[in-house]
Amino acid sequence: MHLSDFTTDHSVEQGKVDESFLERSVATPEDVGCFFPRGEDIFGVKVRGFRSIGKFLAARRALRAVRAFNLTHMNRGRNAYQASHCYSLADYMVAR
Repeated sequence: MHLSDFTTDHSVEQGKVDESFLERSVATPEDVGCFFPRGEDIFGVKVRGFRSIGKFLAARRALRAVRAFNLTHMNRGRNAYQASHCYSLADYMVAR
C-alpha cells in the first residue's frame, strides 16, 4: 500500500508509521507487522489470523488505503499486478 496512508502526518517517512492505528486495527498487536519494499511511497502490512484480517479490513482507513493502492496499479497500465488489482475489487471492499 502507500506508506503515506499509514503515517501520522501522511508523509513518506518510515519513522512516522502510525503504529497505534495498526495495532488497534487487529485482534492482537502481535498479529500485525509492516515492511518497506523498494519504492518511496510503498508500504507492506502483514496481518495474521482470521479475526485480525477481518478486523483490519473492517477499518475504514485500511480499506481506503487498499482501494487507493489498487487504483494506482490499475492506472499504471499493463503490469505484473494487473491480474490481482482491479476497480471492482477495490469498489467491493470499500462498500463493505
